Amino acid sequence: MKMKLLSPAGDFESLKMAVYNGADEVYLGVKDFNARNIEGFSLINLKNALDFAHLYGVRVFLTVNILFLDEEMQSAFDLVVDAYNLGVDAFIVQDIGFANLIHTYYPQIELHASTQMGIHNLEGVQAVEKLGFKRVVLSRETPLSEIKRIRDNSSVEIEYFCQGALCVCFSGNCYMSSYMFDASGNRGKCKQLCRLPFKLCHNGKIEKTGYLLSAKDFNMLSRLKDLEDAGVTSLKIEGRARRPYYVAVATKTYRTAIDDMLKNDKNQNAKIDRLYNDTKTQNAKIDIVHNNDLELGFNRGYTEGYFKGNSNIISNIQNHIGINVGVVQKFCAGKKFNEIFIKSKFNFSPKSTLKFLRKGTEVATISAFDITRHGDVCRITTTSKVNVGDEVRLINDYDKEQKELSYTKKLPIQIEIIAKVGENIVAKCNVNNKTFEFFGEQLSMSKNAPLTEKDVEICFLKSDIFEPIIKCRIENVFLPKSKLNEFRRNIYGNIKNDLIKNNRVNLQKIKLKINNNIKLIENNKNNCKNINKNSIFSIFFKNKEKNNLIKNNIQFIENINEKLIENIICFNPENYDENEIKLLKGKVEQQEKIFILNLPNFALKSDIDFLKNLVEKNKISIMVQNTYAPNFDTTKYIGSFLNVYNQYSAEYYSLPFMMAESGERNTPYMTMRHCPMKENKNANCANCPFDKNYEYVLESGKRFRLKRKKLSTCTFYLTD
Repeated sequence: MKMKLLSPAGDFESLKMAVYNGADEVYLGVKDFNARNIEGFSLINLKNALDFAHLYGVRVFLTVNILFLDEEMQSAFDLVVDAYNLGVDAFIVQDIGFANLIHTYYPQIELHASTQMGIHNLEGVQAVEKLGFKRVVLSRETPLSEIKRIRDNSSVEIEYFCQGALCVCFSGNCYMSSYMFDASGNRGKCKQLCRLPFKLCHNGKIEKTGYLLSAKDFNMLSRLKDLEDAGVTSLKIEGRARRPYYVAVATKTYRTAIDDMLKNDKNQNAKIDRLYNDTKTQNAKIDIVHNNDLELGFNRGYTEGYFKGNSNIISNIQNHIGINVGVVQKFCAGKKFNEIFIKSKFNFSPKSTLKFLRKGTEVATISAFDITRHGDVCRITTTSKVNVGDEVRLINDYDKEQKELSYTKKLPIQIEIIAKVGENIVAKCNVNNKTFEFFGEQLSMSKNAPLTEKDVEICFLKSDIFEPIIKCRIENVFLPKSKLNEFRRNIYGNIKNDLIKNNRVNLQKIKLKINNNIKLIENNKNNCKNINKNSIFSIFFKNKEKNNLIKNNIQFIENINEKLIENIICFNPENYDENEIKLLKGKVEQQEKIFILNLPNFALKSDIDFLKNLVEKNKISIMVQNTYAPNFDTTKYIGSFLNVYNQYSAEYYSLPFMMAESGERNTPYMTMRHCPMKENKNANCANCPFDKNYEYVLESGKRFRLKRKKLSTCTFYLTD
């Protein structure tokens, strides 16, 4: 099956660029309830967007992919009904309680599991498949082997990112912005603190400084065949917050690459692989269709993510670097304006924007309004200062961008006109694989001005939407031009209406019920709070007699020799050593306390097999931190990584749980699947220098301790 291409649409202009350049599907958000802090669409212009996309046979997915407060749930629920009735084809959802409500009341609505759910293995897919999800947007950290395993054992469609921003935190589930500024990434408010400069310190000594958590951009052009063979249904381009030009060139590049792959152009694919693998620059030079355009759209340097291991993920800058076009040959300071002479063979247009780097660090960004060129040297004037030898990068070519944004694409339509004496004129049409037949005026024999194929062609070319391919069978008939124009307008109008019409029966809105019996009781330090407050971080146990949830104190420990203080002990080990876990469990239970093993939020197949056997064989209670583990046959508590944020999610799991995004910070700020030791210290697994004395430090002085969990692979965490 041909892989589909899914493109972002942050506004109507981006939507047009996606559709014109070959997207099969687009995803967009409305002003409220989407995980990109952008204006998006309103319900009013959403209808226009749907009509436009559907006219071209492009499906539209609406992102309703944040975590919801209780008081927001009804509005979000109503929004889905309104958008479905307008014609939205599917909804991308993160909140498990919200998804359960939609599937329960409106099973006809197509649901896609957001990448924010952190689904990265077959077990996670099977867990949400029960909720009626038709498609899962896998986390970018999902390895190729796991994609294949999902495809072989599930009927759920697989969506996988191919281009765009790569969050350094596992599947975008970062709590740093929430903890520090009460601006949750799971609520669409991320402050992108990962794009700030950090220091890596060891035992208080600075070892490295730079944009140490700023990830490169995802680029999977060299992996398209692998993804197709693994069973990916749809390739997703990230970028609803990016410019329409980026949407245009990214869509065009991947559309061309997918189509070329379908032609079995093995030489072209080999060329892509060779050029990608041989590059030694940060900005991978994939010499394929519109490569320069793609890099001009936006890039922080390219990476295949985790397909080549867990290093080479981090960029040394935090923003768009465009393409390398030359070097500063000469700099002349003036009284008002300075002159910069750039050695470059690249012809960029006036009003273009240049970025100057010195040893990989940005020193100036200049709009080049006046450009004069002499051979390989061009001269620009500016008030900025640069040095000879500075690298020059083009981040916006004004003329190129304007040309791309002016591109339009009409809808191909095949039209056969049959005009016979004494019969009605007939038009047989085919568009978007749909056939139509229309009848017009009855025709009489022409006396002196017969209808010609040229008349028909001129008439039917009058359209802003359709691009006709015309075939005629015309006898010696007469038809006034006014009647021919009327016939054309009737044909085009009816076809347009048919392509965009929504044949669904409108859904009726349902009033959600609030379960007032669910109470969350805090400890003595705090007043009672409702479940929807994201400052809560507690574990609650269900009391069946009182039908409420009662809070018990919990102690997280990382070392089996720590003093056991609280009634509930949650062991959060670095290494899941069975003997140590059994030893601590026995010690805890001897003191008549409750023992819980905190599971990792990332696990591959071998890890899941090991953990499942460990806890079931030894009857160990677990803290579930990802969708792969709720089916383990043991006592379970829902951890904060599963993002229980409202009573509906609590009711869905029907288990004791932890609230998401706690103020007490027992949930790490960030989960990372890349290896900081490989990235920053040129280490490898054989000589790994990691110990518990590494920290990342912001310029503000805020320190984050680096922790690790080790199973078949390592996962790193930033904590207090």
